[in-house]
Amino acid sequence: MTELLVDMGNARLKWRLQEQGVVQCSGAMLVSVLSLGQLQADLPESASVVYWASVASDEKGLCLENWAHQKNTPCHQITTQDYWQDLSNGYQQPQQLGVDRWLAMVAARQYTQNAVCVVDCGSAITFDYVSAGGLHEGSYIIPGARLMSQALARDTAQINFTYQTLEDVQPGTSTAQAVLAGCSQMAHYGAFGLVREAQERGYEILLCGGDGLVIANDLGLTYVEQLVLDGLAQVAGLHKH
Repeated sequence: MTELLVDMGNARLKWRLQEQGVVQCSGAMLVSVLSLGQLQADLPESASVVYWASVASDEKGLCLENWAHQKNTPCHQITTQDYWQDLSNGYQQPQQLGVDRWLAMVAARQYTQNAVCVVDCGSAITFDYVSAGGLHEGSYIIPGARLMSQALARDTAQINFTYQTLEDVQPGTSTAQAVLAGCSQMAHYGAFGLVREAQERGYEILLCGGDGLVIANDLGLTYVEQLVLDGLAQVAGLHKH
């Protein structure tokens, strides 16, 4: 049996295909332009079952379900739980915890039994603290560089720019460059500070998300690219080799 795992975030849909626990292929696409046609073109045809989790709109989730329905492929949505094995959700209203963050913590418990801080660097940068005993102790959420730059562009006149990756962050020589570089620095130094604080408090650090690799490389920390999909596989009763 081949299982398709789908992590639908705010910005990107990430997927991978597994067969008997062995990863066959993986990919990603932008959620903003997600359509049934794109799913038909980009997702693998050979999936026997789909397991998915989403923090995107219900409309985007329905699009994925329609794709699976057209293929007569069983499709199972995974949502945030109160407990998973020895991991317990620390939110006062557990369902308010984003399922991507929950699944990242599920996977983190497979990587380490130490107290761990899971840092997911996506549209927002999230920090979730888990005790050695498996208690989710709480979270921080800060905007990522792109969200900050979008807010500044929206609320400030005469700032026009296209988003780009900054290879070497230096003070900008145009307003657009200054916004991009400044927001990138704010996001990174905010993340650096909270990571250092967590380390001083004895937490092991695991990073994931599209912007996590840069921070992991800068600080010499562990980066797990598909941590959320690993957690999804665990909750679905699957395994990755």
